[in-house]
Amino acid sequence: MKYFCRVILLSLRYKWTILASVINALLIAVFWGCVAGPASAAIYQTTDEQGNVVFSDEPSSGAKPVDLPPLPTYSAPKYRAPEPASDASSEPGAKGYSSLRIQQPEPDATIRDNTGAVPVAVAIEPKLNQAAGHRLQFLLDGQPVGDPGTQTSTTLSNVDRGAHQVQAAVFDASGNELKRSDSVRFYLHRQSVNFPTGPGKPTPFRGQ
Repeated sequence: MKYFCRVILLSLRYKWTILASVINALLIAVFWGCVAGPASAAIYQTTDEQGNVVFSDEPSSGAKPVDLPPLPTYSAPKYRAPEPASDASSEPGAKGYSSLRIQQPEPDATIRDNTGAVPVAVAIEPKLNQAAGHRLQFLLDGQPVGDPGTQTSTTLSNVDRGAHQVQAAVFDASGNELKRSDSVRFYLHRQSVNFPTGPGKPTPFRGQ
């Protein structure tokens, strides 16, 4: 008896499996019919007894098929990455300076100043791009003098007498050097502290 019941249960389970497969197949067929049906269904035109034009998707006696225009298609526009916004770094002078040179002092100039003051001026093309944070640094004998700034002229103070080299360099906001001028040599003459009245003219001795 138990064996017979087990056979019946297995048979029923097998039948339900087949039935479920059939139902799934029918559901899939109905779904695709609903999706594809409206796009391919024909439209028919008839005229009723009152002379009214009637449209239907079911053919009838005397109905004429209506030629429908193709359905419009939509193509998504291609994505185009936005161009980066322009900033101060793209302004003139950001990509490079064509010229940076020392205007003053002139090469091998002799400067006489007992205080050691030496005026320095530079010419730069294009003009210094201050909006991008560019700064100008003066150098004396390869060493920076003062802090970088936006002025194209300065006065070196308390320079020792003798030969010296002066330069200028442009730096960006991150401290990267963009341009450096050629060095210009000059000579500074200043009165020696050992001869306050001039060489060969010692201070007269005043006895007590």
